[in-house]
Amino acid sequence: MGLPTSVPANFPAHQPGPSPLDQAKDILTIFAAWLLLNLPGTPKPVCCSPFREDKKASFSIRADGKVFHDFATGDAGDIVAFVARAKNCTLGDAAREVIRLAAVAPAPRRPSASAPRKTLRVPDFSLPTITELTEIQHTRHWPCLAGLEIPVRRGHLHACTLRDDGTARRAWAITDSARRSVQVRRLDGIPWSWNNAKAWTLGGSVATWPIGAADIGPRPLVAFCEGGPDFLATHGLAWLAGLADAVAVVCLPGACAGIHPDALPHFAGKRVRIFEHADNPGAAAGSRWAAQLRQAGATVDGFTFDPPFKDIADVFAATDAEHVEPPVQIFEGMNPEDSTCR
Repeated sequence: MGLPTSVPANFPAHQPGPSPLDQAKDILTIFAAWLLLNLPGTPKPVCCSPFREDKKASFSIRADGKVFHDFATGDAGDIVAFVARAKNCTLGDAAREVIRLAAVAPAPRRPSASAPRKTLRVPDFSLPTITELTEIQHTRHWPCLAGLEIPVRRGHLHACTLRDDGTARRAWAITDSARRSVQVRRLDGIPWSWNNAKAWTLGGSVATWPIGAADIGPRPLVAFCEGGPDFLATHGLAWLAGLADAVAVVCLPGACAGIHPDALPHFAGKRVRIFEHADNPGAAAGSRWAAQLRQAGATVDGFTFDPPFKDIADVFAATDAEHVEPPVQIFEGMNPEDSTCR
């Protein structure tokens, strides 16, 4: 488990010029693929899922047709992930199908391209109380509060009240100073009633904005993870490793297609470690993110988890409560004075 001695094969070096798959992804939208694959229903920015019975229209497609998100199941991804889901095939087979479909695709269907983007309404934030931080800790089964004050101090972790099914619910929210994306979860850990999902990325958020990127600042090391629980757990593990001041933590809400171009300059000259979720979408996302970050001037390596751990939140939950010793040293080989990957 842990870091190999060289950059993993799934973190390829940047290749000059677009590949056939990149060209196909530029051409083919999820709207067009939906129709070409004869999937049930009508593709719209907000619609019913073509993959399951869906009575609440809990499936969304980004306006440019490049990213989908199923709020009921948490499933999300780019056109390749969409085709893989539609055809129940591997990502490799899906990539080949995307190239084939792009050759016969009609002009891209972007029904809401001319519509103004929904405004992100940021909730009224408050500082989380010790009781609320303790509730996050207990809900996630983490051994201690270590590190949770760091995202609070950096302005990334907030408490707020949101209405869900007609009831006011206390929630914790993550965002950064750019205020381009906000993700919220109920403090009690129960899924939101309206979408039956634990995570809610507020409408108007830029799904490809890595939360925390705007505030990397002079910190030399960046831990790049997926989802709110990993975002908080990484701060705790950085604190335990004595690297809290050197490590900036950023996260994307899910395994989405890529990193927003506006965020990439924040990573220039940084040493970035990507913590992939131990599943196919996580591996595919890690590869895409690594290529973008390298092109932006970052030094990048990756970390994958062996069973029983799927992600960083699992590692923090398995940390020995008495000796506060993590079972996996996720920052091994990262050194603020060493700017090269090992």
